[in-house]
Amino acid sequence: MKRLLAFALALLAPALGTGVAAAQTWPAHPIRIVVPFGPGGGTDTAARILAERLTPALGQTVVVENRPGGNSVIATQAVARAQPDGYTLLLTTDIHAINAVSGQPMPYDSVKDFAFVSQLTTSPLMLVAHPSLGVRSIGELVAAAKARPGKITFASLGTTSPHYLGFQWFQRLAGIDVVDVPYKGGGQALADNLGGQVDLSFIVAGNGIRHAQAGKLAALAVTSPKRSPIAPDVPTIAESGYPEFAIVNWYAILAPAGTPPAVVDRLNREIGKALKEPEVIEHLSRAGLDATGGSPDELEQLVRRDIEKYRRIIALIGAQPAGR
Repeated sequence: MKRLLAFALALLAPALGTGVAAAQTWPAHPIRIVVPFGPGGGTDTAARILAERLTPALGQTVVVENRPGGNSVIATQAVARAQPDGYTLLLTTDIHAINAVSGQPMPYDSVKDFAFVSQLTTSPLMLVAHPSLGVRSIGELVAAAKARPGKITFASLGTTSPHYLGFQWFQRLAGIDVVDVPYKGGGQALADNLGGQVDLSFIVAGNGIRHAQAGKLAALAVTSPKRSPIAPDVPTIAESGYPEFAIVNWYAILAPAGTPPAVVDRLNREIGKALKEPEVIEHLSRAGLDATGGSPDELEQLVRRDIEKYRRIIALIGAQPAGR
Protein backbone atom coordinates (compact mmCIF):
# COMPACT_ATOMS: atom_id res chain seq x y z
CA MET A 1 0.00 0.00 0.00
CA LYS A 2 2.83 2.41 0.82
CA ARG A 3 4.43 1.73 -2.56
CA LEU A 4 1.09 2.30 -4.32
CA LEU A 5 0.55 5.58 -2.44
CA ALA A 6 4.02 6.78 -3.28
CA PHE A 7 3.47 5.89 -6.94
CA ALA A 8 0.16 7.79 -6.99
CA LEU A 9 1.72 10.85 -5.41
CA ALA A 10 4.54 10.72 -7.93
CA LEU A 11 2.01 10.77 -10.75
CA LEU A 12 0.14 13.70 -9.20
CA ALA A 13 3.20 15.79 -8.38
CA PRO A 14 3.79 17.21 -11.89
CA ALA A 15 0.14 18.26 -12.21
CA LEU A 16 0.12 19.83 -8.76
CA GLY A 17 3.37 21.58 -9.47
CA THR A 18 2.03 22.91 -12.75
CA GLY A 19 -1.06 24.26 -11.01
CA VAL A 20 0.97 26.00 -8.31
CA ALA A 21 3.38 27.43 -10.86
CA ALA A 22 0.52 28.69 -13.02
CA ALA A 23 -1.08 30.37 -10.01
CA GLN A 24 2.21 32.04 -9.07
CA THR A 25 2.69 33.56 -12.53
CA TRP A 26 -0.98 34.39 -13.12
CA PRO A 27 -1.99 36.67 -14.71
CA ALA A 28 0.58 36.93 -17.49
CA HIS A 29 -1.74 38.20 -20.26
CA PRO A 30 -5.23 39.75 -20.64
CA ILE A 31 -8.30 38.19 -19.03
CA ARG A 32 -11.75 37.88 -20.62
CA ILE A 33 -15.08 38.26 -18.85
CA VAL A 34 -17.64 36.61 -21.12
CA VAL A 35 -21.18 38.01 -20.77
CA PRO A 36 -23.99 35.85 -22.17
CA PHE A 37 -26.16 38.86 -23.04
CA GLY A 38 -25.84 41.82 -25.40
CA PRO A 39 -24.46 45.26 -24.56
CA GLY A 40 -26.51 47.81 -22.65
CA GLY A 41 -28.12 45.60 -20.01
CA GLY A 42 -27.32 45.14 -16.34
CA THR A 43 -24.90 42.25 -16.88
CA ASP A 44 -22.89 44.26 -19.39
CA THR A 45 -22.79 47.25 -17.03
CA ALA A 46 -21.62 45.12 -14.09
CA ALA A 47 -18.98 43.39 -16.21
CA ARG A 48 -17.49 46.66 -17.41
CA ILE A 49 -17.44 48.17 -13.92
CA LEU A 50 -15.67 45.04 -12.66
CA ALA A 51 -13.21 44.93 -15.57
CA GLU A 52 -12.25 48.55 -14.94
CA ARG A 53 -11.38 47.77 -11.33
CA LEU A 54 -9.67 44.41 -11.89
CA THR A 55 -7.35 45.72 -14.61
CA PRO A 56 -5.11 47.75 -12.24
CA ALA A 57 -5.59 45.30 -9.36
CA LEU A 58 -4.35 42.33 -11.41
CA GLY A 59 -1.85 44.20 -13.55
CA GLN A 60 -3.37 42.92 -16.78
CA THR A 61 -6.10 44.20 -19.05
CA VAL A 62 -9.51 42.70 -18.32
CA VAL A 63 -11.80 42.82 -21.35
CA VAL A 64 -15.54 42.20 -21.68
CA GLU A 65 -16.82 39.94 -24.45
CA ASN A 66 -20.57 39.92 -25.14
CA ARG A 67 -21.79 36.57 -26.53
CA PRO A 68 -25.60 36.66 -26.49
CA GLY A 69 -27.90 33.89 -27.64
CA GLY A 70 -29.30 30.52 -26.63
CA ASN A 71 -30.63 31.76 -23.28
CA SER A 72 -27.00 32.20 -22.16
CA VAL A 73 -26.01 28.66 -23.18
CA ILE A 74 -23.68 29.71 -26.03
CA ALA A 75 -21.45 31.82 -23.80
CA THR A 76 -21.67 29.45 -20.84
CA GLN A 77 -20.65 26.44 -22.94
CA ALA A 78 -17.70 28.39 -24.35
CA VAL A 79 -16.45 29.16 -20.84
CA ALA A 80 -17.02 25.59 -19.63
CA ARG A 81 -14.81 24.37 -22.50
CA ALA A 82 -12.14 27.05 -22.08
CA GLN A 83 -8.74 26.30 -20.57
CA PRO A 84 -9.04 26.33 -16.75
CA ASP A 85 -6.22 28.84 -16.39
CA GLY A 86 -8.00 31.89 -15.00
CA TYR A 87 -7.99 33.81 -18.26
CA THR A 88 -11.63 33.12 -19.21
CA LEU A 89 -14.40 34.05 -16.78
CA LEU A 90 -18.18 34.04 -17.02
CA LEU A 91 -20.43 36.76 -15.64
CA THR A 92 -23.75 34.98 -15.31
CA THR A 93 -27.08 35.35 -13.53
CA ASP A 94 -29.65 33.11 -11.90
CA ILE A 95 -30.39 31.88 -15.43
CA HIS A 96 -27.39 29.60 -14.80
CA ALA A 97 -29.44 27.75 -12.19
CA ILE A 98 -32.61 27.81 -14.28
CA ASN A 99 -30.90 26.21 -17.28
CA ALA A 100 -29.96 23.24 -15.12
CA VAL A 101 -33.65 22.34 -14.69
CA SER A 102 -35.12 23.72 -17.93
CA GLY A 103 -35.91 20.30 -19.38
CA GLN A 104 -33.46 20.90 -22.21
CA PRO A 105 -30.26 18.84 -22.47
CA MET A 106 -27.35 21.11 -21.51
CA PRO A 107 -23.87 20.82 -23.08
CA TYR A 108 -22.42 21.35 -19.58
CA ASP A 109 -23.25 20.70 -15.93
CA SER A 110 -24.13 23.94 -14.12
CA VAL A 111 -22.27 22.82 -10.98
CA LYS A 112 -19.62 20.25 -11.91
CA ASP A 113 -18.21 22.08 -14.94
CA PHE A 114 -17.48 25.34 -13.15
CA ALA A 115 -15.32 26.82 -10.43
CA PHE A 116 -17.33 29.26 -8.33
CA VAL A 117 -15.52 32.56 -7.86
CA SER A 118 -17.79 35.21 -6.33
CA GLN A 119 -21.32 36.51 -6.22
CA LEU A 120 -21.40 40.11 -7.45
CA THR A 121 -24.85 41.57 -6.97
CA THR A 122 -28.43 40.95 -6.03
CA SER A 123 -31.53 42.82 -7.14
CA PRO A 124 -35.27 42.40 -7.16
CA LEU A 125 -36.92 42.75 -10.53
CA MET A 126 -39.61 45.36 -11.07
CA LEU A 127 -42.67 44.86 -13.25
CA VAL A 128 -43.04 48.02 -15.34
CA ALA A 129 -45.58 49.10 -17.94
CA HIS A 130 -45.48 51.61 -20.77
CA PRO A 131 -47.74 54.57 -19.88
CA SER A 132 -49.86 53.95 -23.00
CA LEU A 133 -51.15 50.74 -21.42
CA GLY A 134 -52.96 52.87 -18.85
CA VAL A 135 -52.29 50.72 -15.77
CA ARG A 136 -50.66 51.84 -12.52
CA SER A 137 -50.94 48.76 -10.32
CA ILE A 138 -51.06 44.97 -10.38
CA GLY A 139 -54.83 45.10 -9.86
CA GLU A 140 -55.28 47.40 -12.86
CA LEU A 141 -53.01 45.20 -14.98
CA VAL A 142 -54.96 42.06 -14.14
CA ALA A 143 -58.24 43.79 -14.95
CA ALA A 144 -56.90 45.08 -18.28
CA ALA A 145 -55.47 41.67 -19.23
CA LYS A 146 -58.75 39.93 -18.45
CA ALA A 147 -60.64 42.48 -20.53
CA ARG A 148 -58.23 42.02 -23.46
CA PRO A 149 -56.88 38.44 -23.34
CA GLY A 150 -53.94 37.82 -25.66
CA LYS A 151 -53.55 41.52 -26.54
CA ILE A 152 -51.09 42.84 -23.93
CA THR A 153 -47.39 42.04 -24.54
CA PHE A 154 -44.51 41.24 -22.18
CA ALA A 155 -40.78 41.50 -23.03
CA SER A 156 -38.86 38.53 -21.63
CA LEU A 157 -35.26 37.36 -22.04
CA GLY A 158 -35.97 33.86 -23.30
CA THR A 159 -37.88 30.89 -21.99
CA THR A 160 -35.39 29.94 -19.30
CA SER A 161 -34.87 33.45 -17.94
CA PRO A 162 -36.21 34.48 -14.52
CA HIS A 163 -38.16 37.15 -16.42
CA TYR A 164 -40.06 34.55 -18.43
CA LEU A 165 -40.54 32.03 -15.63
CA GLY A 166 -41.48 34.72 -13.13
CA PHE A 167 -44.06 36.26 -15.41
CA GLN A 168 -45.47 32.88 -16.42
CA TRP A 169 -45.83 32.07 -12.74
CA PHE A 170 -47.57 35.41 -12.13
CA GLN A 171 -49.88 34.87 -15.13
CA ARG A 172 -51.03 31.54 -13.75
CA LEU A 173 -51.56 32.94 -10.28
CA ALA A 174 -53.55 35.87 -11.72
CA GLY A 175 -55.42 33.86 -14.35
CA ILE A 176 -54.48 36.15 -17.26
CA ASP A 177 -53.24 35.66 -20.84
CA VAL A 178 -50.38 37.95 -21.92
CA VAL A 179 -48.27 37.49 -25.07
CA ASP A 180 -44.56 36.75 -24.41
CA VAL A 181 -42.05 38.55 -26.67
CA PRO A 182 -38.51 37.10 -26.28
CA TYR A 183 -35.35 39.24 -26.45
CA LYS A 184 -31.67 38.28 -26.47
CA GLY A 185 -30.68 41.00 -24.02
CA GLY A 186 -32.10 43.36 -21.44
CA GLY A 187 -30.91 46.46 -23.27
CA GLN A 188 -33.11 45.96 -26.33
CA ALA A 189 -36.03 44.73 -24.23
CA LEU A 190 -35.91 47.90 -22.14
CA ALA A 191 -35.54 50.10 -25.24
CA ASP A 192 -38.66 48.58 -26.79
CA ASN A 193 -40.60 48.87 -23.53
CA LEU A 194 -39.63 52.54 -23.28
CA GLY A 195 -40.62 53.01 -26.91
CA GLY A 196 -43.99 51.36 -26.45
CA GLN A 197 -43.27 48.44 -28.81
CA VAL A 198 -44.06 46.12 -25.88
CA ASP A 199 -46.33 46.86 -22.96
CA LEU A 200 -44.62 45.20 -19.99
CA SER A 201 -41.22 44.01 -18.81
CA PHE A 202 -39.30 42.92 -15.75
CA ILE A 203 -36.20 45.08 -15.20
CA VAL A 204 -33.90 45.58 -12.23
CA ALA A 205 -35.63 47.71 -9.62
CA GLY A 206 -33.12 50.58 -9.73
CA ASN A 207 -33.63 51.11 -13.45
CA GLY A 208 -37.36 50.71 -13.08
CA ILE A 209 -37.79 53.36 -10.42
CA ARG A 210 -35.67 55.89 -12.33
CA HIS A 211 -37.75 55.47 -15.47
CA ALA A 212 -40.93 55.61 -13.39
CA GLN A 213 -39.84 58.84 -11.69
CA ALA A 214 -39.12 60.30 -15.13
CA GLY A 215 -42.63 59.37 -16.27
CA LYS A 216 -41.35 57.00 -18.95
CA LEU A 217 -42.69 53.81 -17.33
CA ALA A 218 -45.21 52.92 -14.62
CA ALA A 219 -43.79 50.90 -11.71
CA LEU A 220 -46.34 48.23 -10.84
CA ALA A 221 -44.56 45.96 -8.32
CA VAL A 222 -41.26 44.38 -7.29
CA THR A 223 -40.57 40.65 -7.18
CA SER A 224 -38.75 40.46 -3.83
CA PRO A 225 -40.44 39.17 -0.66
CA LYS A 226 -40.20 42.67 0.86
CA ARG A 227 -40.25 46.15 -0.65
CA SER A 228 -36.98 47.41 -2.09
CA PRO A 229 -35.21 50.21 -0.18
CA ILE A 230 -34.63 52.01 -3.48
CA ALA A 231 -38.36 51.93 -4.28
CA PRO A 232 -40.16 51.90 -0.91
CA ASP A 233 -43.44 53.16 -2.38
CA VAL A 234 -43.68 50.32 -4.92
CA PRO A 235 -45.51 47.30 -3.52
CA THR A 236 -44.37 43.71 -3.92
CA ILE A 237 -46.26 41.26 -6.10
CA ALA A 238 -46.73 39.25 -2.92
CA GLU A 239 -48.56 42.06 -1.12
CA SER A 240 -50.57 42.83 -4.27
CA GLY A 241 -52.56 39.67 -3.81
CA TYR A 242 -50.11 36.86 -4.62
CA PRO A 243 -48.36 36.07 -1.31
CA GLU A 244 -46.44 33.02 -2.57
CA PHE A 245 -44.62 34.98 -5.28
CA ALA A 246 -40.93 35.88 -4.74
CA ILE A 247 -37.95 36.05 -7.13
CA VAL A 248 -34.61 37.83 -6.63
CA ASN A 249 -32.08 38.25 -9.45
CA TRP A 250 -28.31 37.84 -8.91
CA TYR A 251 -25.06 38.17 -10.88
CA ALA A 252 -21.91 36.12 -10.25
CA ILE A 253 -18.49 35.23 -11.66
CA LEU A 254 -17.65 31.63 -12.59
CA ALA A 255 -14.59 30.03 -14.16
CA PRO A 256 -14.03 26.67 -15.86
CA ALA A 257 -13.79 23.69 -13.51
CA GLY A 258 -10.19 22.91 -12.69
CA THR A 259 -9.10 26.53 -12.44
CA PRO A 260 -6.30 26.56 -9.83
CA PRO A 261 -7.70 27.30 -6.35
CA ALA A 262 -5.02 29.95 -5.82
CA VAL A 263 -6.28 31.79 -8.91
CA VAL A 264 -9.89 31.49 -7.74
CA ASP A 265 -8.91 32.82 -4.32
CA ARG A 266 -7.02 35.77 -5.83
CA LEU A 267 -9.96 36.65 -8.05
CA ASN A 268 -12.34 36.35 -5.12
CA ARG A 269 -10.21 38.69 -2.99
CA GLU A 270 -9.84 41.31 -5.71
CA ILE A 271 -13.54 41.19 -6.61
CA GLY A 272 -14.42 41.50 -2.92
CA LYS A 273 -12.21 44.58 -2.61
CA ALA A 274 -13.78 46.15 -5.71
CA LEU A 275 -17.31 45.55 -4.45
CA LYS A 276 -16.51 47.48 -1.26
CA GLU A 277 -15.34 50.61 -3.08
CA PRO A 278 -17.87 53.45 -2.65
CA GLU A 279 -17.59 54.40 -6.31
CA VAL A 280 -18.30 50.83 -7.45
CA ILE A 281 -21.24 50.57 -5.05
CA GLU A 282 -22.60 53.83 -6.45
CA HIS A 283 -22.14 52.76 -10.09
CA LEU A 284 -23.87 49.45 -9.44
CA SER A 285 -26.64 51.18 -7.52
CA ARG A 286 -27.29 53.46 -10.48
CA ALA A 287 -27.73 50.29 -12.56
CA GLY A 288 -30.22 49.02 -9.98
CA LEU A 289 -27.83 46.50 -8.45
CA ASP A 290 -26.80 45.90 -4.85
CA ALA A 291 -23.14 44.88 -4.40
CA THR A 292 -22.85 41.67 -2.38
CA GLY A 293 -19.69 39.57 -2.80
CA GLY A 294 -19.09 36.42 -0.79
CA SER A 295 -16.92 33.31 -0.80
CA PRO A 296 -16.74 30.69 -3.56
CA ASP A 297 -18.47 28.18 -1.27
CA GLU A 298 -21.31 30.62 -0.58
CA LEU A 299 -21.81 31.13 -4.31
CA GLU A 300 -21.90 27.39 -4.96
CA GLN A 301 -24.56 26.94 -2.28
CA LEU A 302 -26.60 29.81 -3.77
CA VAL A 303 -26.53 28.14 -7.19
CA ARG A 304 -27.52 24.78 -5.73
CA ARG A 305 -30.42 26.35 -3.79
CA ASP A 306 -31.70 28.20 -6.85
CA ILE A 307 -31.54 25.06 -8.96
CA GLU A 308 -33.98 23.45 -6.54
CA LYS A 309 -36.13 26.59 -6.30
CA TYR A 310 -36.55 26.88 -10.06
CA ARG A 311 -37.13 23.16 -10.35
CA ARG A 312 -40.17 23.66 -8.13
CA ILE A 313 -41.36 26.75 -10.06
CA ILE A 314 -41.08 25.01 -13.43
CA ALA A 315 -43.01 22.03 -12.11
CA LEU A 316 -45.63 24.31 -10.58
CA ILE A 317 -46.36 26.28 -13.73
CA GLY A 318 -45.87 23.36 -16.11
CA ALA A 319 -43.41 25.36 -18.17
CA GLN A 320 -42.10 23.74 -21.30
CA PRO A 321 -39.24 25.99 -22.45
CA ALA A 322 -39.05 26.23 -26.20
CA GLY A 323 -36.04 24.85 -28.02
CA ARG A 324 -33.07 27.04 -28.65
